[in-house]
Amino acid sequence: MKETQSLSIGRETLLSVGSKAIMAAVGFGGFLLFANWLGPEVWGDYKTVVAAAFVLVQIPAGVGLALRKRVSEVDSDPSGYLGVGLLVHLGFTALVVAGFVLLRPFAADYFGTLELAAGVVAIGVTLGLFDITNRFYAGIGYPARASWVDGARSVLTFLFQLGFVLLNLSAFGLTIGLASATLLTGVFSAVLAKVTPSMPTVRSAKRVYGFARFSVPNSLLKNLYDSADVLIVQWVAGSTAVGFYSAGAQLAMPAAMFAGSIRDALTVKSSGLSSVGEGVRADLANSVSYAGLIAVPLFFGSLAMPTEIVVTLLSGSFRGAAPALVGLTLYQLFNVYRLPFEATLEGTDRPAVVFRVNVGTVLVHLPLAIVLGLEYQLVGVIASTVVAEALRLVAYQYVARTDYGGVVVTRPIADQLAAGVLMCLVVFGVERTLLPVTGWPLLLVDVGLGAAVYFLTLLAVSPHFRETLRHTLPMLEPVES
Repeated sequence: MKETQSLSIGRETLLSVGSKAIMAAVGFGGFLLFANWLGPEVWGDYKTVVAAAFVLVQIPAGVGLALRKRVSEVDSDPSGYLGVGLLVHLGFTALVVAGFVLLRPFAADYFGTLELAAGVVAIGVTLGLFDITNRFYAGIGYPARASWVDGARSVLTFLFQLGFVLLNLSAFGLTIGLASATLLTGVFSAVLAKVTPSMPTVRSAKRVYGFARFSVPNSLLKNLYDSADVLIVQWVAGSTAVGFYSAGAQLAMPAAMFAGSIRDALTVKSSGLSSVGEGVRADLANSVSYAGLIAVPLFFGSLAMPTEIVVTLLSGSFRGAAPALVGLTLYQLFNVYRLPFEATLEGTDRPAVVFRVNVGTVLVHLPLAIVLGLEYQLVGVIASTVVAEALRLVAYQYVARTDYGGVVVTRPIADQLAAGVLMCLVVFGVERTLLPVTGWPLLLVDVGLGAAVYFLTLLAVSPHFRETLRHTLPMLEPVES
């Protein structure tokens, strides 16, 4: 077990970025392949199964968060905490299987076949195990390695699904492909941790419960918040609008890749620091400074040529997804800045604050999304999401002001926004006058130009960015004579 209070957030983040990129690439590639290959009805069957399983799995997922927190504390006993997690998962599995047996006729009717209904159980049980063991592995000091195991899960999922679909198993093949890969990597996470579970003590069980009583509801709220948009869009605008929303969400997802890596490392380090009575504001401020490093150029790039991006990457039938792309990359811009605040609050044993903020966000978002959705359909629902996420960030800044020494607004954020604005203007001008996008090659040229403008501008105007690169990448450190 590593000393979590001395964990290098920059190093762990950098090591995790590759795995996040793999997950994003494989996920997007799988979406394009299987959705086009099997058709919308089969793809819809599979996504319905996954959505139902994701609702169920929030119980072990929340316990996994509690385990990550407790084992990351200095001088903790990891074996007892792993025992708590596995016992909880065993009870969860028994409840899910019993529920399936009791509700089998209804489940088969709802999902279309008994096999797909059983797939909900398979994904829920295996994903629950993965959430327990992988988050435990991250908590004992290996967040980057745990992220790479998750990346391996994405690759294995794609390979298993491809094989099962080739066997003509259709949506059920996609389902058991995901379950098989998740089971293997869940077991592998436990093996890598090299911790033998033991019967938990009353103290360890109480400490997990003390955190899980908030992390489980938080997980449930987050799932509801993430799923509500699709459900409301389907209600107010129909399935085509849901397709546009899903396309925009998929293209905007890489914005959270880098911030997610920061969050994993910050949660573990802030837990270690707080457990020995040290402050966390410096790490919080540094993490917030770079949470938007990727989200900023994605938003401004989408703003410069939204239609060109969706039509080239997908097809002309997705032209209506352009507003969704802009709106959801803006949502991600707010979303990535709230992640370090949540990581710090969870790491310093304050999940109740996260819970209260999440409740407030959902209470604002749901009625606003319905009202705006009924009036403006897809755009209205996305506008509600942006407003709710912005208000969530304001709430976390208020918590930072009262509990962590002040509002966290740093110079690197301003530098990134300035570089993003310049990039947007350059890309917009070049695409409209010199290199209009007519296919993949010119899209890649324009995107590459935008990336070059953004990062070169950032290197020129941000001393903090240059210094951070030198500390994060050893090869950039000056050689002492």
